[in-house]
Amino acid sequence: MRAVVFTDGGRVEVTDVAAPVIERPTDAIVRVTRTAICGSDLHFLHGKAPIEPGSVLGHEAVGIVESIGEDVTRVRPGDRVVVSFHIACGSCWFCRRGETALCEKHAILGAGPFGGDLPGAQAERVRVPFAETNLLSIPDTMDDERALFVGDVLTTGVYAATLAEVMPEMTSAVVGLGPVGYCTVQALFALGARTVFGVDVDPARRAVAEASGAIAVDAARVNPQMVLARATQDRGADVVIEAVGTPAAYETSVDIVRRGGRVVVVGMYAGEVTELQLGVYWARALDVRFAGLCPTHAYWERTMALLADGRLDPSPIVSHRLSLEEAAVGYELFDRRVATKVLLAP
Repeated sequence: MRAVVFTDGGRVEVTDVAAPVIERPTDAIVRVTRTAICGSDLHFLHGKAPIEPGSVLGHEAVGIVESIGEDVTRVRPGDRVVVSFHIACGSCWFCRRGETALCEKHAILGAGPFGGDLPGAQAERVRVPFAETNLLSIPDTMDDERALFVGDVLTTGVYAATLAEVMPEMTSAVVGLGPVGYCTVQALFALGARTVFGVDVDPARRAVAEASGAIAVDAARVNPQMVLARATQDRGADVVIEAVGTPAAYETSVDIVRRGGRVVVVGMYAGEVTELQLGVYWARALDVRFAGLCPTHAYWERTMALLADGRLDPSPIVSHRLSLEEAAVGYELFDRRVATKVLLAP
């Protein structure tokens, strides 16, 4: 089958690889109808996280179940499903508490040794372990393209907005308006927020967020801390969600939150470091919550329902629709920040 693989020199190529097969009785094989390129996929190209040449990339997929192991009963061949980017066993102590991101058998599709060396979803087919936990049926009225986002970034946005504990009278801010940041903006509004600022240097990303109701802040031209201060009688935002995963974005988030405010860190980190003055955090009574991986399974049914009701819509961030064979072009566009979200059709 055809798949997108990592090659030496931080590049990708589309090549033939062995098709997946049922390896365990809890597996399912899904024929992929849509997959996508995510910002976190670029971490492997840039050396932020390790991966071996020849590894199949990608962790977002929607498709049709082709075959199942003998222990799988909740989905059947022919079912339309979305795949969770994060693979959880569904039965360990953490999974039973709904903390599936901390699963004792943690894995991530297409994430190299960091994700358990599972082949990724940017392929014609993907093997999904613990299929009953990691596949969600798609309503008949839902198209594949929108459903795809439920397996990762849209549910991550709902998770981040939930951790923010936003209330209508609060002023919220999202730092970074890539796919996760945009989905977080939408989720904040869906969960009751009335005032949401969106901070980014990219004009295209700001425009998309602004069209969804956010107040756009151009971090390349103005000081976000001053903008939020002026809007809140010099207090700062009640809650800030950091959706980038860089020290600079984290520091901006801390700068623009008010005393006694909350910072939710949903951006992905690996080996980055930053200095902080503990006394300043203590004196400002800051509540900083590192979200970690999204526990998809605890939030994706709610996300699918909000999507079906029209309260969420990830479609505006899709800038490019390409064939799987054009994946290298999609990666280049994403890396140059020309694309906001690239979908691939095998």
